[in-house]
Amino acid sequence: MINVQNLVQTRAFARQDGAILGLVWIVSFAFTMLAVKPDQSFLGLIGNLLLISTPFVVGKRLKSFRDYALEGTISFRRGTFYCMQTFFNATLLLTVVQFLWFSFMDMGPFMALLESTYQPVMQEVYHLSEAEAKATIDTILSMKPLAWASMFMITDLIAGVVLSPVIAAIMARRVSIKNINNQL
Repeated sequence: MINVQNLVQTRAFARQDGAILGLVWIVSFAFTMLAVKPDQSFLGLIGNLLLISTPFVVGKRLKSFRDYALEGTISFRRGTFYCMQTFFNATLLLTVVQFLWFSFMDMGPFMALLESTYQPVMQEVYHLSEAEAKATIDTILSMKPLAWASMFMITDLIAGVVLSPVIAAIMARRVSIKNINNQL
């Protein structure tokens, strides 16, 4: 049975925690974009570490929601809903920032890195001539900011769909810690 109050509570916490995850992703994205400059390449490592921390951030926030708002219990289904809502909210926030970044920031270094990195790979993997690979790269580089942001948004949503059930399964708990301690 669906309890509207539980949905409202879960969505409210997921909005707040989505903002936290969105902030982690925004910093990761900014560091990754700034890492294309050779003197700032270490920022790419930090950006990747922040990105890898995603399931741990969501798991920690789900644990806080479970322990403080739900008195230590949460079902797999509610945990999955919470995680998916958190990923969705974070994705919306990151997509807006990415659109603004791709619209107004200098994309020259990023595009140059993309071109120099992927053209040789495309030639080798897909057995393209240099002209064909160059034409393909030029097509990719001509994408509008909305297309870039949408591409990343879809990837983020898929990651949320994949990670949400895993995180929810790990963090699900039917009996609160207080009840477990009382039984011992």
